[in-house]
Amino acid sequence: MKESNNDKSITPLQRIMDAVHALETGNYTPDLLRDLETENGDMRQLVHTLEAMARSVTLRDNQLRLLRRVIPVGVALSAEKDFNRLLETLVAEAQTVTRADAGTLYLLEENTLKFVILRNTSLELAMGGTSGNKISFPPVRLYTDDGNENRANVASHVALTHQLIRIADAYEAEGFDFSGTKSFDAQTGYRSKSFLAMPLINVEGKVIGVLQLINAQNPETGEVIPFADDDVLESLVLLATAALDGYIREESLRREIAQLKIEIDETRRARQVAEITDTAYFKNLKSQAVQLREKRSKK
Repeated sequence: MKESNNDKSITPLQRIMDAVHALETGNYTPDLLRDLETENGDMRQLVHTLEAMARSVTLRDNQLRLLRRVIPVGVALSAEKDFNRLLETLVAEAQTVTRADAGTLYLLEENTLKFVILRNTSLELAMGGTSGNKISFPPVRLYTDDGNENRANVASHVALTHQLIRIADAYEAEGFDFSGTKSFDAQTGYRSKSFLAMPLINVEGKVIGVLQLINAQNPETGEVIPFADDDVLESLVLLATAALDGYIREESLRREIAQLKIEIDETRRARQVAEITDTAYFKNLKSQAVQLREKRSKK
């Protein structure tokens, strides 16, 4: 299509027809006909009509994707009782929706982002979750030793600002430290390029984690491309975050109940001991034991 745009022998009408075909196959982008917007009369109106159709088709397709994929996945996530499988499902489904080659999930833990899931399709790498492979990478700190916010790291920046970040090429991006990424690439032969990092925000407006996706791929060529806006992904993350937050809250409540039970048991034992030691019989035994030790010490 790009070659056609530069080929003077292709008429505007033929380009319109090519754009219609691109719309039918799901490959339409506004830049295909952008230079024709300067045309006069019917041609300009035709371009605007086609763009309006494209927006309508995109909206419809997104709605269908929500119905067919995200909603069933959201229901499955809410019903999932295995926390590790819940985490894995979130990353795997996010990769599928965005055609991302790799995905990482961090959970917030005491001012750090702890790696909990790491997946890379090209490298056949799966760490964390039910994989049985421990993630050896240290957690990402939200604050430096001097107390300043760590905004050099993409994941920590997202957690601190509550804002989604897209990066077309990590090796050309400014303002972020990708030394860890480049080191990983050097060791594995991988090439981390496009990034999408988004916060997982609960109903109270607090960040509970960060989802990071790497290397979106063109479905036809496999070429790494930038991540695009995706309402389906955002809906998926909202549903997954609700499921994660619910699970985390339940676990926290279980721990509190368990701790309370321990405290109650300890209090009960202490009271029982006190009741025993306050009896005349126990006091008499204690006095006899003291006298016995004194006699033995005199021998």
